[in-house]
Amino acid sequence: MPAYPGSAWRGLLGQGLRRTACVTRQPTCTGCLLVHSCVYSTLFETPAPAGQAAQGYTAMPHPFVLDIDPKVSTQLEPGADFDLVIHLMGNAIAQVPYLIHALAGAGERGIGTTRGRFRVCEVEREPGLGSERWERVFDAERGEYRPTGSGTPAIPAAPDAVILRLLTPLRIKREGRFVGAAELKSLDLLRVLYRRLRRLAELYGGYPDGFDARGLDVLAASLDLTPQHLRWHEWTRFSSRQNTLMQMGGLIGDILLEGRSVADVWPALWLGQWTHVGKGTAFGLGGYRVQAATSTEDTDRSLRTRTPTAEVLPKT
Repeated sequence: MPAYPGSAWRGLLGQGLRRTACVTRQPTCTGCLLVHSCVYSTLFETPAPAGQAAQGYTAMPHPFVLDIDPKVSTQLEPGADFDLVIHLMGNAIAQVPYLIHALAGAGERGIGTTRGRFRVCEVEREPGLGSERWERVFDAERGEYRPTGSGTPAIPAAPDAVILRLLTPLRIKREGRFVGAAELKSLDLLRVLYRRLRRLAELYGGYPDGFDARGLDVLAASLDLTPQHLRWHEWTRFSSRQNTLMQMGGLIGDILLEGRSVADVWPALWLGQWTHVGKGTAFGLGGYRVQAATSTEDTDRSLRTRTPTAEVLPKT
């Protein structure tokens, strides 16, 4: 597997789902009558609704996020098990059977430089975000999919100070250029996070009014951001669609947030663990975990870890 396999998995899933779902066999989704109802276009092209397309929007945020662990080994021996974590949002959760079928077909074709083949063994789902309770919804041996319902997320109490541990590159732009480690401000982070959460809620279900960006400058003014081991990490991927190498670097490290506004922005920070933030979220970029910190003087010893969770986890 490549050093960061998010791009490879996205390409493999997209190709597999297109083979599974596309009935017209057109070379592109542009001009297709089924573009707003096809599973593939809904997940991977995500066209703008008709009214918003007229306003200049060409595409919407995708209703899925790949949650890639960059520390997982890039080499697997035959017979080894591994997990692929996918966060699905809103109506996209109902498309799990299509994703299972797409993954099964993709596994026969292989992934990575050596086209390593794999098979889907089972799928587990966490019915409540952060519950750390998992239910098996698909078993390959039985060939049966048993969907489960979703509950309203129970957001835990806000800590006095919080650390965002950036697991994959965070790419945030300000005035047309990417923000570096020394330039990052709390308003940069809050603005893109609230905008993303509000857009996802509008498109796929939720409470968009809870992520109103108006007044963020006031909240940011009473929220101190302290970089901790924050650095720019460059990542290069090859785009088969554009037939060129693309730079996808971003910030890696820890961010300490403290101040009077922590409790106000805590729901957005907590939910952002499943939506990711910034550019390249469909590849798994902008992924982070929140951890509570009791003070700025001894943050390393005051971290309370939490287990990463996800909506859908196909185990292979």
